[in-house]
Amino acid sequence: MEKQTAIASSCLFLLYIATFTAAEVLEAHHHHHRHNHHGSVKFFVFEESYVDTENIEKSVSTSWKEPYDINFSRKPAGRFSDSLVFTEYITSFLGIRSPVPYTLRKFVKKSKLESGMNFAYGGIGVFDRVFGGPKSTTQIDFFQLLLEQKLYSTKNDVVNSSIALVSVADNDYAAYFGNHTEDFAVVTKSIIKQLAVDLERIHGLRVRKIAVTAIGPLGCLPRMTSFLSYQNCSEVANLVSIFHNQILRQKVEELNKETKKSSFVILDLYNASLSAIMLPKHYQEDKHHTTNPWQGERNSCHS
Repeated sequence: MEKQTAIASSCLFLLYIATFTAAEVLEAHHHHHRHNHHGSVKFFVFEESYVDTENIEKSVSTSWKEPYDINFSRKPAGRFSDSLVFTEYITSFLGIRSPVPYTLRKFVKKSKLESGMNFAYGGIGVFDRVFGGPKSTTQIDFFQLLLEQKLYSTKNDVVNSSIALVSVADNDYAAYFGNHTEDFAVVTKSIIKQLAVDLERIHGLRVRKIAVTAIGPLGCLPRMTSFLSYQNCSEVANLVSIFHNQILRQKVEELNKETKKSSFVILDLYNASLSAIMLPKHYQEDKHHTTNPWQGERNSCHS
């Protein structure tokens, strides 16, 4: 029963998120097939570990050590998961190829680059991070350089067949929780301000549809629930997520008004994550014989 509950929770979590994602992103995908004849859909990915597919170096990350990735490639491959990451579930759902990691671009056939590129790097955020990886603005620099080098033929090719995913997680807030020198509202507004600059810049490079993730419930991360014996989420930390997502929604609405199109969409990882966390309660027959969702158990749909 325990294993079945864990697998059901994991699979439904991924399905729940994929449904939220596809509902918004498929519009650009279908638009491409109706109006574009210059190549396949191009998917460009930015930011952090939720979407990084092997960009982060082995020397700086535990994602290249067991038990990471053991249910997918049977050995660690740089993903912060025991299976696939968000990027791969989205592309699979959309029926397109997962884009090549930026660090591997020179080691693959050029034909594989036609699906786009993944610039995401685990451990970073919109501001400088301790790992020294390329923050979001630097990742966009990489993207712009590739366009200038005409890797994707012309800008018109990009505009007619592109989707961008910008995944914002907890890395910028991790520093805040470790150092309360500023009010969290000030930190949040600073993060959203820089994120908006990044989104506008990607759009300025003529990407048609840009999806940005709402931040998940920070209070449900294992490092936060550990203070509550892994029995509950931290309501205080979750307030940070709620406030962040409110400010993000306001900013995205402003951006869409400025562009006069629904170019920007938000993927609601907050409610998707909470729903997944609550799933074991719907399946459990005995509270002493079920997986604790707050304790960071690693499960997979591929078990």
